[in-house]
Amino acid sequence: MTPADLSAGWNAALQEAWDAYCAGSYAIGACVIDAQGTVIARGRNRLGDPRGAEGGVISGHDLAHAEINALLNLRDVPRPDCYGWTVLTTVQPCPQCAGAIAMSGLRAVEYAAEDPWGGCTRLLTDDPYVSRKGIRVGRAPQDVQRAALRLMLHALLDEGRARGDRSIMDSFDAAHPQDVTFAEALHASGTLAALRDRRAPLTEALAVLA
Repeated sequence: MTPADLSAGWNAALQEAWDAYCAGSYAIGACVIDAQGTVIARGRNRLGDPRGAEGGVISGHDLAHAEINALLNLRDVPRPDCYGWTVLTTVQPCPQCAGAIAMSGLRAVEYAAEDPWGGCTRLLTDDPYVSRKGIRVGRAPQDVQRAALRLMLHALLDEGRARGDRSIMDSFDAAHPQDVTFAEALHASGTLAALRDRRAPLTEALAVLA
């Protein structure tokens, strides 16, 4: 898989995830596309960045998730136009981000990597109040799902997370054991870390993650 194989939206979301990883934050990226598939806003996880909240970006704060920053990057959310817009995110939204999407005026979200630990898209479909909004929940193409999951797992391994700690890695191992094993081998090789250290282009990262 190369960026040329991707839609503009998924290319933007994966680029934001790679930028987040290279910057030392969680490897999660997001964007907003309009009804024609044009990228109109983008954002990345900035939990590991210096603290700040200005210019449509939150960083170094518990709220500094990719979806939040993508939504803040929107210049406007005109009704009813925004009902046809979609949030694309490389990891299943957490409760905070699912709630923000629900209240943003947008009516669709698609995600790549499943998050069995903190993913909460069920809020968009199962909650009595939110479900009345009719928010559509979809998934990325399989190759995007795989790359996003492995990139996030690699970042968790960088943090020192490991199988057997009865927490986040165990939840991923139960759902995606082959991808966890792949990420462990990639982490041990140091290949992706070397790409990060020299800020390699997304093309090279995707070739390794595939």
